[in-house]
Amino acid sequence: MIRTLLLLATFLATTGLAWAQVDLLPEIRAGVFARDAGAELLDGARIEDANVELLFAPEWGQLGLLGEIRPHLGATLNTAGHESLVYAGASWTVHLPVLPVWAEASLGAAVHNGAWLEGEVPQQWGCAALLRASGSVGVNVLPGAAVMLTAEHLTDGGACGAPAEGLTNLGVRAALRF
Repeated sequence: MIRTLLLLATFLATTGLAWAQVDLLPEIRAGVFARDAGAELLDGARIEDANVELLFAPEWGQLGLLGEIRPHLGATLNTAGHESLVYAGASWTVHLPVLPVWAEASLGAAVHNGAWLEGEVPQQWGCAALLRASGSVGVNVLPGAAVMLTAEHLTDGGACGAPAEGLTNLGVRAALRF
């Protein structure tokens, strides 16, 4: 556990220098995810995760027509006794020129609380530290507001001795831009 916290602290410290010219909280997102969803996406029983994410807007991240790269911090909180996680990384957002539609890809690291769960909850991963990748497609519904469909995938890649089981969550989120 201490090794995982040191890894996360190192990651945040090395990205901290790049965050020096960051607007404070230009966007916040929140929504719900269907846990470990696949074809059963419409199964309401799988909607057991709440997600919140903060995105920042550094000056160096503006890429013109190629979009923007923004650091993010977030959490996916499980309401059914499974693992919850916190994560950090970078998101690349590309807006279509005329339409209010955009797409985004994100990559980063996450830490989950599986070792702290009580009872006989099956553990999804062998490591507390995970790789997190996500993708979203969104629509701007008002100036400063958007809705999006998001898929996030988490894995430890088998790095801690357990079989490399991944988790894919699918959901819907709303965004407010300041």
